[in-house]
Amino acid sequence: MSLRTVSSFRVCAGVLVGLSGAIGGCADPCLDDGLGQDVNDGDCPAITGGGTDSDSESITETVTDTDDPDACNNGVQDGDETDIDCGGSCGMDCGDGEGCSDDDDCESGRCDAGTCEPPATCDDGVQNGDETDVDCGGSCPAGCDDGEGCIEDGDCDSMSCDPMTMTCGPGGSCRDGMQNGDETDVDCGGSCPDDCDVGEGCEGDDDCTTMLCDAKTMTCIDEPSCTNGMVDGEESDVDCGGSTCPQCDDGASCDSDGDCESGVCDEDLGVCVPPTCDDSTQNGDETDVDCGGSCPDDCDDGEGCDNDDDCISGACDEGANICSSRACDDGVQNGDETDVDCGGSCPLDCDDGLGCIEGDDCISQVCDPLLMTCTPPACDDGVENGDETDLDCGGACGATCETGEDCLSGLDCIDEVCDAVDSTCAAPLTVIAAPACSDFAGAPVLLDATASGGTGIYTYSWTPIAGLDDPSAEDPNASPDGFVTYTVTVDDGVNQAQDSVTVVDNAPFDLQNNCTLYQGDFLGGTPNATISYSQGGTVACENGNNDFGLHLCETVVFQDVQLQGVLEVTNDENDDDIIGMVWGAQDNSNFYSLSWKRIQQNFFGCAVPAGITVKRVQALDFLLLTGADVYCPNDTLGSTLLLDPTMTTTSGWAEGESYTVTIDYATTGSDVSVVRDSDGVVMAAFAIGDATFPSGAFGSTTISQANACVGPLGASCL
Repeated sequence: MSLRTVSSFRVCAGVLVGLSGAIGGCADPCLDDGLGQDVNDGDCPAITGGGTDSDSESITETVTDTDDPDACNNGVQDGDETDIDCGGSCGMDCGDGEGCSDDDDCESGRCDAGTCEPPATCDDGVQNGDETDVDCGGSCPAGCDDGEGCIEDGDCDSMSCDPMTMTCGPGGSCRDGMQNGDETDVDCGGSCPDDCDVGEGCEGDDDCTTMLCDAKTMTCIDEPSCTNGMVDGEESDVDCGGSTCPQCDDGASCDSDGDCESGVCDEDLGVCVPPTCDDSTQNGDETDVDCGGSCPDDCDDGEGCDNDDDCISGACDEGANICSSRACDDGVQNGDETDVDCGGSCPLDCDDGLGCIEGDDCISQVCDPLLMTCTPPACDDGVENGDETDLDCGGACGATCETGEDCLSGLDCIDEVCDAVDSTCAAPLTVIAAPACSDFAGAPVLLDATASGGTGIYTYSWTPIAGLDDPSAEDPNASPDGFVTYTVTVDDGVNQAQDSVTVVDNAPFDLQNNCTLYQGDFLGGTPNATISYSQGGTVACENGNNDFGLHLCETVVFQDVQLQGVLEVTNDENDDDIIGMVWGAQDNSNFYSLSWKRIQQNFFGCAVPAGITVKRVQALDFLLLTGADVYCPNDTLGSTLLLDPTMTTTSGWAEGESYTVTIDYATTGSDVSVVRDSDGVVMAAFAIGDATFPSGAFGSTTISQANACVGPLGASCL
């Protein structure tokens, strides 16, 4: 059985009236239309005929067949089927290409222009299915681009569907309660008219109502604070860094060098590190990059400085605070100056009391090595300074310059003569008299004096004048009486110089008139020495067993001469002490001594041996002479041992024997021989190489020996 329902409508006089109801005042459409009668008792048929009542505008018939159970599989399109046995109220949907009224009639769910089409896909290049535009919107995964169709915001990539145009719009909606488009937070920021509040997202300050976007958190913030205990604003660490907060301490986070108090942000660690003098950054107390302040390197010219110590040049321009070039007239100690504008390479040396490193830094040329300051000139500082005319001489140092040293006048020179030609001190005035020894045999002896040095203008004076033909001549003739030493004095108007020559003859030497007895106190309580003369004064004898006696003939100076004298003890009076001779005597405490002891005996703190002892006596004064100086066979404070008896003779003298002592006295030394006169036996012969005294006087010595005699004495030139 099928249920069939037919509903008919018509328009009567402009009123839609159902055909299944009373017709009322409207003409019967069934009669007017000429259609067959419906089986339902006078109802109009379901199909509208070709002709209509003039008052009818449309008739719609719906037939529900309730009488035929096989209507949806009867092979006929009937009922509300959209194609044979499918669509409509049939349970079977229509296949592709079959008729349809809507998508529900189709197996594909897609009805297009009354025909079922294959199922829609999101990549088929056509708008189908629930797509709101070609392959986008609806259930497609892809949202539609701006300008493409849409039903709701979800259909759009921009998440904004314009409800007026039903198209996707750019930027999303700023009132849709969602963050979309270029919004930085929900309905704010980006191109939205509303900026975002504190705590909401942002990409720049323009997105925020506060105009402050935290670059680290990308959220809008209140006015940042450098004391709020948090990292905000441009801070690189808590309350530090950025352009407004204080710089950060070492170890704090940083983004750039400017965030750090040290001026150095470690790029790898992102933390502030302490300043160093090789970090290529001006930091710490540096006055420029890695120089000045406490850095070991000073700054070059043009670099920053706070004071002179910051600069290599030692000069910091106080106005510009930059290192300036070194100069020796800038009023600043710089460069290698040892004090302000002096010393070092500056042309000016430093005054006394100013700093120095070496003498060349000072006007005085003397730098105190302890104080490192220039010291005033002194005459013993080893430097020519002050008004000295040469090293430590002349000027205020007085007449202290020697030959060849610079001078301005004779007052600078030891010899008081300054050569006007070369302004140097002249050589000392000297004179050499010749010959040193002359033998007078009755014919005049020509003497000669040669002067040099000094002013060069000389006058001569010879003494004694006896026996000379012209005592003022440079080369007088001498005819002396006996042994005479002539002394010439040369005067250059400033200084004097002397030299001597000796003229001897074959007559014995007059001891009595040419000698002096010096009495010493060697034995304490013993009578002083005494002398008596015989044989016309040519022999001198000690009278008693007395203390030391030096019988010195100082009026005649011998040089290059052979001296011969006789020593003898005529009566020893049972004594066995010492006799002797001296030669080369400079005075009564400087001479050569030959002493002869008969037998060994302890004297003067030593054992005075038997035989001949030779010494060079050099005492400061005659009164300081001791017995040890003259007689002990060893060196003393006042003497030097030259030969002891083992090198001369160990034999003592004998009573009543005379001995001739011959001394060849040259400037290079002396040769001595002692011969016993009774038989010609050579008691001793020896050479003395000492030349300390190249010229000097003759004499004799005795101590504690009576009747010790010397003489006569003869001489001849070597």
